[in-house]
Amino acid sequence: MTEQLASMPSVESPAENTDGVSRRGILSSPLKAAFIALGGAALAACDFTSSPYDRNVHLLRRLTFGPSSPELARIRSMGESAWLAEQLNPGTINTTATDAKIAGLTSLAMTYSEMTLAYPTTVPNPGWQLQFASVIRSVESPAQLFERMVEFWNDHFNIYFEDRRHQLYKIVEDREVIRRHALGKFSDLLVASAQSPAMLLYLDNYISNVGAINENYAREVLELHTVGVEGGYTEQDVVSLARLLTGWGIAGTTGQFTFRIARHDTAPLTIMGWTRPNDTNYLSHGVQFFQWLAMRTETARNVCTKIARRFVADKPEPALIDAMAEAWALNGSAIVPVIQAMIGHPSFAASAGKKYRRPSDFLAFVMRAARSGIAVPAASSDLNSFNILYGSLNQIPFRWDAPNGYPDDEISWLSAGGDLARWNLAGGILLNSIPQFTIPSGVTDTMRAACAGRSASEIYDVISMAVMQENTTEVGKKLLNKQLGWSNTSRPTSSQIAMAISTIMLGVICSVDGNYR
Repeated sequence: MTEQLASMPSVESPAENTDGVSRRGILSSPLKAAFIALGGAALAACDFTSSPYDRNVHLLRRLTFGPSSPELARIRSMGESAWLAEQLNPGTINTTATDAKIAGLTSLAMTYSEMTLAYPTTVPNPGWQLQFASVIRSVESPAQLFERMVEFWNDHFNIYFEDRRHQLYKIVEDREVIRRHALGKFSDLLVASAQSPAMLLYLDNYISNVGAINENYAREVLELHTVGVEGGYTEQDVVSLARLLTGWGIAGTTGQFTFRIARHDTAPLTIMGWTRPNDTNYLSHGVQFFQWLAMRTETARNVCTKIARRFVADKPEPALIDAMAEAWALNGSAIVPVIQAMIGHPSFAASAGKKYRRPSDFLAFVMRAARSGIAVPAASSDLNSFNILYGSLNQIPFRWDAPNGYPDDEISWLSAGGDLARWNLAGGILLNSIPQFTIPSGVTDTMRAACAGRSASEIYDVISMAVMQENTTEVGKKLLNKQLGWSNTSRPTSSQIAMAISTIMLGVICSVDGNYR
């Protein structure tokens, strides 16, 4: 078993796991008949839950990591405008409880130099702390839209946890670059990313010198981070940009960005029509180019398309991108107006229930629906069972090795193996079989009390509404009745209800509806 999550490989065959919640484990649990009676094919092929369109529910499904009953009550109490205003200004949100929990992951507040002293060897690396913090924040932070944008930018400016140095630099970058600028201006974020030691190391720009340029970062910043592959740049533009960024490096003692004029190409150059200034403030030239690049129409459309793909649809409508790009241009690449334009566009409402949850979305959705708490592990070695489950989902945070980040479309994630991994994960959470995830007894007590004295049909709706904010369909009730041996008019006893809650929740969560948001 690996020592830390950062080095945990993907688990392709969950049925072979012996330490986590495997197919064998879940089939020997009190839920053992759920996947037989309900059946994977049935769960994946029917409308299990359904309710009329609810704008508040849709907002929570897209802008948070999953609706929860308390958050739904809150947005209805505050109203959409006030809730959105708060989410778009995360500094006004009280995150004290989440921050206190994260404080137990001490490396997240350290400088690079401090981490090299605190973690002098490769085992254990502190990278697992950032990975686990991302799960905690997605599930528990009340600043949900902010955390969603942090996740988005970490994919957009992807950096792979290749080794110890990458992990240490990425911890700093997540705090100082991504989280600082997640809802600010893209132009500021782009410059901060370009000067981040994590990015300088990952894409080799730190070794690019006059007369010996490295084109890796210059190529990716154009193709992935800004104008896109069809953004109108040429191979000569890539070379010129690499020349402009020579001398951008990392100070060996502090691990901070440094500019070395002796390694910089000071000759005149032109990139995509932008011409280098004549002054000798050479570092500012690169900054000026990035600021110019951020305001290119091609950059706005490329980045807005990726934001819309995350929050709206795999193939966003051109009219939606037009509206978002216009907001970008009018507001100097500020992200908040872009998000407001996206939310206000008819395409956003029309996409309800059609966006497939990525594995990270599904994990957070299950935990928020079940009100599961997260305990901070004492050491990376305590993460073994969590490693297996998360590895089986094939979306371990910061473990995508290509610079394009984890994919964001249904075709990349929908598979029989992926479904099995999700069922294993949901079963583990609902059975309290994962040491770090626990559903408080009060949650199930409250649900049981709400179901007391009701018919089976009403019980299904109570639980489904708590988990999915939708009622069960007749097809869903038929499948649940088959599993539990009830009929719609049955009136189960309190003990029968207690035993059935996890099975009902599992059926709802693992249905096709539970996999879309």
